Amino acid sequence: MALMTVVAASAQQSAEQWLKALNSSLGECYAMRVVVNTSADTMSGYYMVDGDSYYIELEQMEVYCNGKVRHEINNSRKEVTVDSVDPSSGDLLQNPTRAFDFVADEFKMSVAETTPTGCVVSLMPLDSSSGVVEIILVLQRNGSKVLPKNILYDYDGECYAIELEMVDVGATKLPRWNKESYSDYDMVSFI
Repeated sequence: MALMTVVAASAQQSAEQWLKALNSSLGECYAMRVVVNTSADTMSGYYMVDGDSYYIELEQMEVYCNGKVRHEINNSRKEVTVDSVDPSSGDLLQNPTRAFDFVADEFKMSVAETTPTGCVVSLMPLDSSSGVVEIILVLQRNGSKVLPKNILYDYDGECYAIELEMVDVGATKLPRWNKESYSDYDMVSFI
């Protein structure tokens, strides 16, 4: 009987309520292991968010961002690309600080499916000029927290999926950009 009550309560939650619970569960500082699946490749890595700053490590790529400037490193080519952050991007690989920051005036949100332990949220952008057709987010309850399990991006038929697993941050500090560490790399700046 108690399980049926939990399932009924989960089914009644709106997409906005699920996303609010997710963002509350994540907080300002968190880290995740990621596996990115595209039609051509599978890559694994890690990312950490601390406020507006973040670090991403994905195979031979690294990204350091202080919230304003993004340093993207291609270790196989020994190249650093410096660019401004696109604060409007909600793509996890472009701006993870906003990856789960979906707002009702930008997306049509709906709960596509519920399970006893989570749900699938469908997000359809209201502005079609972004190129995003749909974002599908799989959420799962973990005790009192709501955590992301998968996210699928559909960019006009070009899809990629990201599997997510929370990592305990503990006392780990966010890696910061250090120019001296890449002094022998070619620098390409767009700012």
